Formats: sequence, C-alpha cells, structure tokens
Amino acid sequence: MTNVSLIQLHAQTPEQPGDAIDFVQQRVDEVSDPDLIVLPEIWYPGYFRFDDYARAAEATSDLLAAFSEMAASANTCLHVGSLIEADGTHLFNTSVLFGPDGVELARYRKVHLFGFGSKEQEVLTPGTDVVVADTPLGRLGMAVCYDLRFPELFRRMTERGAIGFVVASAWPHPRVEAWTTLLRARALENQAFVFACNGVGSAGASPPLCGRSAIVDPWGVTAACLGDDPGTATVAVDMEAADAARDRFPALADRQLLADPDNDLVLRREDGQALRFSAKRLILAGYTSRDAEAVAAYIAKLEEEGIAPPDEVPSYFVLGADRLTTAQSVEVATAASCGEVEFALLIDDEDIWVAVASDHTDRGLETVDVPASKQSCVKVLSETVWRLRDVEEHWDELVFEARNPAGAEETYQSGPVAALRPPSELIELVEDRFGCATTGTVILSGTIPAAGEFDYHPTFEVELRDPVRGKSLRANYSITNVLEDN
Repeated sequence: MTNVSLIQLHAQTPEQPGDAIDFVQQRVDEVSDPDLIVLPEIWYPGYFRFDDYARAAEATSDLLAAFSEMAASANTCLHVGSLIEADGTHLFNTSVLFGPDGVELARYRKVHLFGFGSKEQEVLTPGTDVVVADTPLGRLGMAVCYDLRFPELFRRMTERGAIGFVVASAWPHPRVEAWTTLLRARALENQAFVFACNGVGSAGASPPLCGRSAIVDPWGVTAACLGDDPGTATVAVDMEAADAARDRFPALADRQLLADPDNDLVLRREDGQALRFSAKRLILAGYTSRDAEAVAAYIAKLEEEGIAPPDEVPSYFVLGADRLTTAQSVEVATAASCGEVEFALLIDDEDIWVAVASDHTDRGLETVDVPASKQSCVKVLSETVWRLRDVEEHWDELVFEARNPAGAEETYQSGPVAALRPPSELIELVEDRFGCATTGTVILSGTIPAAGEFDYHPTFEVELRDPVRGKSLRANYSITNVLEDN
C-alpha cells in the first residue's frame, strides 16, 4: 500500500521564504510514513497576491533546494504544489515533484491560465508540455487547478501511461461543486487516481478558497476529503488498483478516436479561443506580385541562383496537407534551407482565416527540382489567426517582415502586403486553376523580395502586422539539420 498525504494550507502563508519553509516543514514532520506528500497551488506568496509574483520568483530556487532536502529527509516523494518560476523575462506557475532521494523527478508549467476574476493571464506565461513522471508509486501526471476543466490534458497523460494525477490548486469557494465534480470526473473517465490538494481561506480581498482537498480512486469514489480548514489527510491506497480497474472494466480499450484527422491544426483566434482546423489540401502560389515587372525581375534573380523559371505565372505547387505545422522547431535534411514570409488563407466552413506563414524551402534542391524542394520542408504557420473579414477592408495597410536569424536588428524581408494579389483575387486564381477552394484548403500567397541573397541560419521569424488595429501575427521557429546536428 502507498500512503498519500495532502497538506491543505491557508491562503495566507508567511511572507518571508525562510518562514514559509519552516511553516511547511512543521506540517511535513507531522505526517507519518508518507510515500507522497502534495501541497496546494502558489501557497507562497499566496495565489491572489499577483503583485508579489515577481518577488516570490526570486526565492523559488531556495525553496526548491529546501524541499529537495525535505523530501530526502522524510524519504518521500514531495510535490511542492506550485511556485512562481522565472525564466528570462517570463513567469510561470510551476509544479515540481521530488523523489525520496531528493532528486527532481519532474517539473510542470501550468498550461491553462485562469482569467476570470484573476490576473494570472496578465502576469504569467502558459506552459506547453504534458508532463508524466516515473515515480516509486508508478507513472503520475501533473496538473494545476484550472487544468481540471480541460479533459484532453488528462487524457493525454493517460495515453502516456499515467495511473494517477497530482493536482495542486487554489480553487475558490463559489465554485466548490465544480471542484468536487471535476475531480471525480477526471478520475472516472481515465480510470486513474486523483491526488488533489487545494488551499483554504482568503488572502486579503480575494474570494476564499474552498479546501475540499481529496483523493479519488479509479472508480470515481472519494477515498478522503478535507473540509474548509487547514489540515492533513493521509490515505493508504493500492496503486495497482488503476490497472485492475482498467482490466475489469475496459472503457479505455473501448475508446474510439472520432473526428480527429491526422492533419488537424490547433490554432487560436484573436479572442483566445482554440480553433481546430482540418487541413485537406495545401496550395502554394508563387510569383503573385501585382507588378508584372517586379515578377520578371524576381524570376531573373532566381535564374541567377540557378533556379529554373516557372512554366506559368502565377505558378502553383500542390503539397500534402501534412506539410503544415505551427511547431516552434522544424527538421530539415540540408544545410541550405530558409524561409520566406507569406500570408496563408485557411478556408473553413463559415470563415476564411488568415495566418502569417513561412514557405521554408530546400534552396539546394530548388536548383534541381522546384516541386521537390517545396515538398521537402514543412511550412510554418502562426498559431494565432485572424478572420479575413476583420482585416479585408484595410488589407493593403498590412505589412510583412521576416528576420533571418530570428530577432536580428535588420529585416531579411520587409514590405507592404499590397505588393501581392489580395485574398479575393488569390482565391479566384486558385479556383480557376484547381476548381472550388473547398473547406480545408490552405493557400500560401507567394512572397516579397528579400533584402539580399539566400542566407542560412538556425532560426527564422516572420510577422504580419496590422497597423490599423495595432496587432500582429508572428511565427518564430528554429531549424535543425538532422544530417549534421544529431
């Protein structure tokens, strides 16, 4: 059996880091024979003390060092709840799990930041990684508070072998029923344990936290639950019960993956809402300048680079939809590849979406076989997209920029989007050439001239700027040559 202890702390803890460590140490010392101890979310300096987050981050390394020693001294896995972590100019809501030898087993940065009545989205940066840790108890996934409302995160952890989830939280009292319901739901639907530790009480003018820290078993049954006062709950659990539940009632084995095509892009609208776009067809348009003389000059420049002129102007390349990505890193098999800034049109059922794109291309292969060079590299899109109708009336005011390498002071490409065919005309050209631009079609626009020759760096950055609305779409990515860098 495994002894799991939840230490439910008050929202207002000691202000000095040393006092905070002593405060927790006293409660850890009160736990008998623990195998896992879990603390709440941002118990130091207190979740609602947003103005103190930057100061609190300065103490995090000392706190973690103390908790490493605490875990080793108690011979237990210690989940520190979550603390404010600084990484450069960014602050993260970060959970850390130590093993019984004091070694860090895993670190998770909260993915879903809360914005309702909270400044969390203003002061923190969201994490991006799903984290599952190998521990003496088995594989445990890590989540924080608001993450509970997003079942796909927990399902992903389950897919990665998690038999239990450790959840640190600062869940407020007005939504206590949601808290208890979601804990049981995440356990039941994944047939996994949930070890969830919440805070209690109020910090200043903030709403009180509801407590109700709980241990829920793989059948969705609450094995232990605290009230709304500080305290500790310790329960002996059989971690093998997760596999036993899955064998006895094979709901996970019966799961069908519905409406989840391989080429789905997970994008984000301006209002922050996630947008799933199923890419079916990718068409690259080229030589799309409104200025015929500029097109001729660009073709002549490419011929000097050894690239054959196109058979038609504008020209088109049809690629597999799997060539699209929003990843922040791409892999190539050449030392001579780079991007070009373009806009992308994503045609959906009811809307046309605009992204900034990079037509990353193998320039060496381009001198031999242009279609093959286009197909050999993925095309990078910005994660955020705009509705075309929101920018169409002032489309010609938009501006392109590309930097090679990313962050360079000088631009690699810079100029007005008005140099290229507008979206309505580009769509019409594609439809004349290929038939109706159906749902799932993605069109890349072609590009503007670069400031110099092709240049090869390990990073590339593109931007589509809307000066009328004061907004920008950006994509910044790194390039790895798999033939040399591994």
